[in-house]
Amino acid sequence: MSRAVVSPFLLFFAALFCAFAPSARSQEAERVSIRGSNTLAHALVPEVAQSWLRDIGYTDIRVVKPRPTLTEIHASRDGQPLVVEIGASDSAQGFADLIEGRAQVAMMTRRPNAAELDAGWQLGDLGNQDQEFVIALDGVAVVVNRNNPIARLSFEQLRAAFSGRSRQWRELGGAAGQVHLHLDSSAGAVRDLMNEKVMRGAAFAEAQLHGNARELIAAVGADPLAIGLIPIGEHYGAASKPVAIADGGRAIAPTRTEVLSEDYPLSRRLYLYGGQMMGALSRSFALYAMTRGGQRAVARSGHLAVTLIPGRARPTALGPADYRQAVENAVRLPLSLRFNFNGAGEGGVAASVYDSRSLRDLDRLRAFMQLPANRGRRLLVIGFADVSAGSTMAAMMMSNDRADLVAQELVSRGLKVQQARGMGTALTVAGARDPAARYRNERVEVWLL
Repeated sequence: MSRAVVSPFLLFFAALFCAFAPSARSQEAERVSIRGSNTLAHALVPEVAQSWLRDIGYTDIRVVKPRPTLTEIHASRDGQPLVVEIGASDSAQGFADLIEGRAQVAMMTRRPNAAELDAGWQLGDLGNQDQEFVIALDGVAVVVNRNNPIARLSFEQLRAAFSGRSRQWRELGGAAGQVHLHLDSSAGAVRDLMNEKVMRGAAFAEAQLHGNARELIAAVGADPLAIGLIPIGEHYGAASKPVAIADGGRAIAPTRTEVLSEDYPLSRRLYLYGGQMMGALSRSFALYAMTRGGQRAVARSGHLAVTLIPGRARPTALGPADYRQAVENAVRLPLSLRFNFNGAGEGGVAASVYDSRSLRDLDRLRAFMQLPANRGRRLLVIGFADVSAGSTMAAMMMSNDRADLVAQELVSRGLKVQQARGMGTALTVAGARDPAARYRNERVEVWLL
């Protein structure tokens, strides 16, 4: 008797559960967890993430900040919710989170070091373009008053000035007067990059602090003895000017082409990293960041997008006579193709001869040359070598090999190369003391004819 009564009730509740269970599951938000560098987490990745969600059909997009170090972007598509979690910490923590599975994507302002690569061996080849994504560039410009005769400074001189070791302009090659330091109190990325590349453990000396870069530039323009640091991309103003910077090689001004080519020494890449088993959504996001839409979002966030928009043809007084003659009527494209012959850029092992950005630059170059305005135009390819090649003859042979390698790659993609040649160790961008000197110096320029 009891069995006949209980059975209908069990069937009723089972049916009720089945009816509501799909609805409950449909409301469980899928999550994409992105963690790491505060530089990327602050504005860049949230801007790219919102653009990505819009472009793949998500609606009801809203930004929530449960705590200062966490940004959540909520959206839905076809009734299915999605949350993109962007956790701000630092590059090391982001990579640790990737290893431990707490993140699908790590945000980093540098490549993983040797110890991190060993710890994350299970993630796969982090130097290839399927797992390493150069999402943007940033950098620091050193500005002085336009009446200051200083035109160039070395890393050593910058360290001496901003640590307070050199307090007189004469010690830096300038005129008489005390050095007046200016810093933007809100520009954490500027200090981070300076600490990483220039200060090397030295503390910043006391400086006049400003609330933003515009205030700093105005102060430098009003003070003939001032020197300040601003993010790349800020306008210098009529009364201030940028200084060319040397890192053991030639002094390089922070022009758009020199920064995008990564020849300017106070610049760096901003990376996304994923494991070899990245999920479909996290991979979709990382790949979207490489597209035109993603790079437009990068630019909106205030960072430098990795694009192939060339500048104007300008005469150059740099390099040997045959170099100047070769590029006389050409326009430098804003890239320098670099290689993995010395590991995955600065460390590790990679499957491709080219580093991940160079592979994408080759694709960008093909698309650029297919534009109606560029059809039928030819390219000039110029290779450079590092002094580690040994003799002058060996360096010249190596630079020719690199130029020929790139020329063959371009021809295989249907592009026309008029000339490919090497210039040996001319126009080095990094000195021997830089651990990445070979990687930076051993490069190939591409010019549009």
